[in-house]
Amino acid sequence: MATSTIKVYNTKAGRPEPNAKVVLGWNGIANLGHSSPAYTNANGVAEVSHSSSGEATVYVNGKEMGKMRTPGEHKVSV
Repeated sequence: MATSTIKVYNTKAGRPEPNAKVVLGWNGIANLGHSSPAYTNANGVAEVSHSSSGEATVYVNGKEMGKMRTPGEHKVSV
């Protein structure tokens, strides 16, 4: 199973965002569906395990936050 790392930073608070819910979603021909939710740790890092690859949409606390290539690493500001 592949893993993607999402780093969430809270720009208003000026710190990493703990306990943010992160989900990846795929809409390609072969890849459909969403990952199981993962939550950020105290450093704002979520490790999302998934079986799909390719371009995925990143959702943080239910809000679409851009796209990334999976597996991989992505930074998000909330």
